Amino acid sequence: MSMENKEGPEKFSFLQEVIKEKPLNRKKLMHKAAGLAAAGILFGAFASISFCVFQPWVDEQLNAEEEITIPKDEEPEEHPQEAKAEEEEREPELTLENFEELERAMYQVAAEANKSIVSVTSAGEDDNWTEEERKEGTGACGVIMPSNSREYLILTMGSAIKDAEQIQVTFGDGASCDAAVRKKDAVLGIAVLAVDRNQVSDSTKNQIQEAVLGNSNMTYKGDVVIALGSLFGYSKGMGYGIISSNKNTVSVADRVYRLLDTDIPASRQGSGVLFNIDGEVIGFTFAAEQVTDESSTLRVLAVSDVKEELVQKITIIIPLSVLNTALVTELATLTKESPGNTELYFKVTDDSDTNHMSVDLISRPIKLSVGRDLITYLKERPELGFRIN
Repeated sequence: MSMENKEGPEKFSFLQEVIKEKPLNRKKLMHKAAGLAAAGILFGAFASISFCVFQPWVDEQLNAEEEITIPKDEEPEEHPQEAKAEEEEREPELTLENFEELERAMYQVAAEANKSIVSVTSAGEDDNWTEEERKEGTGACGVIMPSNSREYLILTMGSAIKDAEQIQVTFGDGASCDAAVRKKDAVLGIAVLAVDRNQVSDSTKNQIQEAVLGNSNMTYKGDVVIALGSLFGYSKGMGYGIISSNKNTVSVADRVYRLLDTDIPASRQGSGVLFNIDGEVIGFTFAAEQVTDESSTLRVLAVSDVKEELVQKITIIIPLSVLNTALVTELATLTKESPGNTELYFKVTDDSDTNHMSVDLISRPIKLSVGRDLITYLKERPELGFRIN
C-alpha cells in the first residue's frame, strides 16, 4: 500500500507544464513610446493652428449684436375685393340720361306730394279778394293733414291767419273754400284749419290727398328731400336738395324742438313743407319768435316733435252692428305699445231703426302716439267713423 503511494506522482510527472512570461524588449518599448509622443505633438500642433485661425470668427459671432429688422408691407396696386368685383361685373357709367331718369322719378314723387299742398289766404274786415287771388292762392302754404270724415284739417303758419276775419283755402285745381281755425299755437307760430268736406266738389276731392306725416327722427344728414310751397317768393314752388344738418334745435316754452336744415335756397318770409323721397312730410316752416334765422336756406321744424300737438284727440265711432271680438282685437293691436300724448276715445253707437243712442266704450282715454297704421286702418273701414281733435 505504501509503495503505490510513492510511485503515483512520479508515474504522471511528464504531464505537468509551467507557463513563463515573455521577457520585456526594451528597444521595442522605446520605439512605441516615441511613436505615441510624436502623434501627440502633431495633434497639438494641428489644434493650435485651428484655434488661431477660427478664434476671430468665433468671437465675432458670439459678441455681435443681433439686428432686428421688420420688413415693410407691400403696397398693393388695388384692393383685392375691388379688383375682384371689377372683374366680376363692371357697372355701366352714368350718363346724362340716367340723371334725367332720376329727376323724372323725383318729380313723380313731388307731383304726388303736391296734391296735399294748398294755399291759405286771409283777409281783414275791410279786405276783399280778387278773383285771381282766389284762383292762384297767393297766400301762405298749407298742407292737408290726416283728417276725419267731416272736414279736412290743414296745417299752416300762424302768421297767415293773424287778425283774419275771413280765411280761404285754395286747392291745387284752383277751387277755393272757406276755412275755420281749429287750433293755433302762437308760440310756435303754426295753426290748424278746418274745411268742411261738403264745401269741396267731387272733382276737387279726386285731385287732392291727405299727406302722410313721416318720421323725422329717421331723417339723417345727406338725405335727399323735396320742398314744396311758397318758399321762393311765389306760390306752387318746388325744389330739391339734401339735409345739411339734423342736429340744431330751438327752445320754445320750456321745450326743445329739433330742426332740419337743408341746402335749398328759400325766402325768409316763405312758407312750405319738406318731404322725404317717400312722399312723407318730415318738416314744415314755422315762425317762432325765438328763432332769429339769418340763413338764406330752408330750415323747418321736425314733424315728429309736434305730431302729438297737432293731433291731440281721436274719437273712434263704432256702430253696434260691427262691434265684435275681431274688431276689438285689431284695435287693441294698433294701439298697444304706442305711448304718447294723444287721447284716444271710443264711442259705440246703436244704428238700428228702433234705437238711436251712443255710449262711451271706455270712460278714461288712452294715451298714445299718432300712428299711420291706425289712421290707415280707420280709413279702410268705412263702417267706422272717427274724428280728430
